[in-house]
Parts: sequence; C-alpha cells; structure tokens
Amino acid sequence: MLRYLLLFFLFLKSTFLLANHIVGGELKMKPTAANTFEISLIQYWDKKNLTIPTGNTGGNRDPDADVYIYNKRTHQLTDMVKVTLRSTSDIEYQNKACATSRSMSTVIGIYTGSIYLDPQKYVEPEGYYVVWERCCRNSDINNIVDPGAAGMVFYLEFPPVALRNTSPEFQLPNGQYICNKKGFTMNMSAVDADGDELRYSLVTPMNGYTTTGNAKGNSSSKATYPLITWASGVSISNVIPGSSPLAVDKNGILKVTSEFTGLYVFAIQIEEYRNGKKIGLVRRDFQLLVIDCNDERPEQPIVMFNAQPVTEVKFCPEKPIQLETSSAQDWFYQWQLNGLNIPGATDSRITVKDTGSYSVVKSFSKKCSRDTSSTIIRVSYSKPPEAVITVEKSVLCRDEKTRLLANGGTPSPGLNFSWKLDNALFGGNDPIITADKPGLYNLVITETSLGCTGQDTASVHLELISVTLPEKASLIESRKMTLTPEISPPDLTYTYSWMPDEGLAVNTLISPAIDVAPLQPTNYTIEITSSNGCKADATIQINVIDKMHIPSAFSPNNDGINDTFEIFNAKGQIETLRIYNRWGEVIYSSTGYDVPWNGTSHDEPVPPGIYPYTIKASGETFRGEILLLR
Repeated sequence: MLRYLLLFFLFLKSTFLLANHIVGGELKMKPTAANTFEISLIQYWDKKNLTIPTGNTGGNRDPDADVYIYNKRTHQLTDMVKVTLRSTSDIEYQNKACATSRSMSTVIGIYTGSIYLDPQKYVEPEGYYVVWERCCRNSDINNIVDPGAAGMVFYLEFPPVALRNTSPEFQLPNGQYICNKKGFTMNMSAVDADGDELRYSLVTPMNGYTTTGNAKGNSSSKATYPLITWASGVSISNVIPGSSPLAVDKNGILKVTSEFTGLYVFAIQIEEYRNGKKIGLVRRDFQLLVIDCNDERPEQPIVMFNAQPVTEVKFCPEKPIQLETSSAQDWFYQWQLNGLNIPGATDSRITVKDTGSYSVVKSFSKKCSRDTSSTIIRVSYSKPPEAVITVEKSVLCRDEKTRLLANGGTPSPGLNFSWKLDNALFGGNDPIITADKPGLYNLVITETSLGCTGQDTASVHLELISVTLPEKASLIESRKMTLTPEISPPDLTYTYSWMPDEGLAVNTLISPAIDVAPLQPTNYTIEITSSNGCKADATIQINVIDKMHIPSAFSPNNDGINDTFEIFNAKGQIETLRIYNRWGEVIYSSTGYDVPWNGTSHDEPVPPGIYPYTIKASGETFRGEILLLR
C-alpha cells in the first residue's frame, strides 16, 4: 500500500511539473542601462489546465525560470538569467458566449530578469541566442504527433552588444478562435523600438530536449533544437489545413479559411534586418482553436459619434470623445484598436483618448455563434486652431499703452478668445486688446465646433528711465561749467540732447556731460532717449554772475575815499571771506560780504601793512593780499 501511495504521489508531482497549461509565448530583450538588459519570458496559459501553487499544494505555474544564453557560432553557454513571475492578466475574448461554452480562458504571465553583458565578452560577429525549454504541450493538439509528450522552445537571437538593439516586441494577441469554413484574420505583428525592418514567416515549432520525465531545460550545449513532428498530411504549408491554409503576410497578419475543427499549434518567426543585414530573430509559439460556429450572426454594428454614423472622426487631444453603438441585453461587445482587443472595453460605448483605427465586435451574449465587426473608424487628432499674438510694441514707456492682436486682429469665424495676464483673466474676449501693464500675456483660442484649443504667449515689458540735475547753479561771467546729469539705469545706448544751443560748448548725442558758458541766465534741459524710444528729461537753472573786482589797497582814514575793503560785484557771490595777519592768524571773518572790512580787528584799528585773504565764491576760492594804508 505504501508503494502504491508513493507511486501515486510521484505521478501527481510529475503531472504538476508538466506544462500542458502553456499554450504559447515568446522571449523579449531590451537594454535598460549601459550593457544591462532586461530579459522577459512571456507565457500564455490555458486557465482550465493552470494549477497555481499554494502553501500546501504544488502546481504547474512556475514561480521562476532559468533562461540560457549561448554563442551562436560555438553553441557554448555564455550566461544564465533567472527570470521571476512579475504579473498576470486575462486575455479578453471578443465572443464571450463561445469562449464560455468552449471553456476558453487564456491568461498571460510575464517573467523578467536583468543581466549585465560584458562588452569585452559579447563580441561574436554571428551573435548569440537565448533559449527557454519546457515540457509538455496540450495532449489534444491535432496537427502534431504525440502532443502530450512534445516539448516547447522559446527562442531569440541578438547581435554583439556593441550593436545596440532591442528585440522586436510582439503585440499581445486577442482572445480569438477560428470559425470553421469561415475567413479568419488575426494580428500577430510586432513593433521594433529601433525602427529595423521586420520580416514575418510561419515556421515549425521547436520540440527541444525536454521530456515527460525531464520537464525543464538545462544549460548543456546543443548545436540544434529538434522540431515537433507534424501529423500525417500536415506540413508548414498547411499548418491549419483548409481552402486557404494558415499564412502570414508581410505585415504580420494571420489569414486562414479552415476545413477541419481542432486545436492547432504553429510558430511565427520575425527576422530583424538593419541596413539590409540580419541582426536578430524572435519566435512566438502559439495555438488556435477551430470550432464549428452557428451561422447565425448579429447585424453589423454601426459606430456613431454625436448620434451620427461615422467612418472618420477628428477630436482634440485635450477633449476625449465617446464612440457608441446600439445597445441591448442580448449583445456582447468588444472594442478594438488597430485590430487588437482593448482590455475591459466591453460596453456599447467607449471613451476615446488615442488615435488609430477603432472597431467594435458584436456577438450574442447567450449563445455561441459567429460574431460581426463594424467598419473601421479612423480616429485622428484635429489640427488645433492657429494662435499667434502680435504685439505692436513689446516695451512700454511710462504712461504708454500697446495693442495685442490675436491672429493679426482679423481671425477666422467660429473661434472664441480668452486672454490672461500673469494667469489672471484680462482684456475680455476680443481678438484685439489694449495693454498698459507689463507681464506675460496668454492667449487661448477655442474652436467652437470641436473645442480644440491653440495657445500663444507674449511678454510686455515696462522701461522706466530717469535723469536728474541740480535745480540751480551759478556761473561767473566769461567762465564755463560742466553739467553732469545722473541717469538711471545706466545704458551706453542712450542718445542725449541739450537745449537751448546758446552757451553750449558741444551738443552731443553720445555723452550726457556737457560744458556751458552762457552770457546770461539760462535754463538748460537734457533729454535722454533709450533704444526703445522711451524718454526722460531734467532742467537746471544757470545764473550768470558779473566778475568780481577785488581792490589791491584801501586807506581807512575816514576821508571818505577808499575807506573800506570793498569788493565790487560781490553781492550774492561771496560765501566766506578770511583776512589774516602776517603770523597767519585770522583777524577778520565774514559769511557773505554785506558789510566791507574797515581795517579793524576786535574794534581796534590794525597797523598799516599787507594782509593775506581767502575768498570762497561760487564754487571757487580766491587768494590774494590787500595793502592797508594809514
């Protein structure tokens, strides 16, 4: 009894090790950093054969897998990558009733791992290949011999790492089946991140070296991988036999009109060419079921937008639209984009955010029969309305205004306008606004039909310049004075103009400082002009004073003649006067000079002699000597 129990448990263990739940898959490889690559193992599982491991029981879903890399010329092992299951998701079947009645349910599992490929090591000109092997296939496959004992090999080739490359990536397949004796198409295309040329072909799936007793591949070197054995009467030319056997076109689209029901396995191979040279290869191992379908089919669904049938729709990127078809409880819907099922899009309505070719597949919700697809609806972005701000003057002077024109001020009809200044609404909804403030102006033009918008921005700046001069200044007759205004902000591009011309030494346009020598009191004004045309001015009043006449001697003897040190034309000119004795002591001091010196110091007459003096007057200092006579 113990021996029989042991044999039973060994049988269960070997059963869980087999991979009859795997109905297809492929490998993927892409660079993620310098010489570092992500390897992906993608598997498609038949849910009814899938057993997920739990804490107490085993299962046939692998938690991880070993993927091997070999030199293509020598077939020697170069590296091993352990990939781990990262995610699972259901593949949508577009005919739920048939999928349910035939127990069709497919799950995708994605395993990933990372590896560094040494550029000094991976230099083989013929490149390298990546392999994952597993046993076994579904026992009910019709087009190969002994399918329950047949293994599977997922296979990919890549060039030396010096030639940076991402492998072609198959698009996820639709959940589909083939109705017998009816035309069938399926998208099996791939995208290539490098823009390389992709060439599609049908090839015989690989069988590899795994067996029911040794279900997982190993790292031993293998020059070739055995192919599966086709059933009698089957070859690569009629993998799914029929009036139009299975074929793939240059765009990766499968086509077939079958004659026999059953489950059929095949492989799609993509060869990757760059500049006419083959650099890589990837295979997808896959199965398709051919069933007898009820010839009854729903009426073709009509896709509508805004309650009108359409075949082409334009919309704004910022405003998703809704496509819809007629709805009833007896129908099931599956929307497609570019021929691929959109996960979860199974309602009679769909919100469209992306461009492409949309269609909806309509099927009975309660009985398995043929389904019907709508015509293709081409959805594209509408060109946004043109939005261009023209600013009549982008730099404003003090108290100045300018105009901002939307599309020249005479835009096309059917447009609405909105203006903002520094993100605050400004100026109303007209195509022309008047601006008197600096800042960032934003224009949004909205097309009234679809609501598409175009935007533009423009900056308006305020230039404030100033010039200052003293209010007044005095100048002795026949002398000159330099006028130097203070200008803010300083700028070498200003031009300058002085007025009037009388008494100007030079009226220059390139220098603000100027010499003046007026013959009479004059108001001088400077005007500065910036490169933007902004102006500022300032005025100074120049008083012309007669030249002072300072005597050389006087005689304070009270004879009424020359009794004081009288300076002629001194009124309003003298600021201070100091008179010194011969030892340098101040014997007389005066602020202003309203009363001339009478030859005394401390109310006592000073002796006759020569007395030095200093006179400060109108910004100048005069030094001399006065002779006092008795």
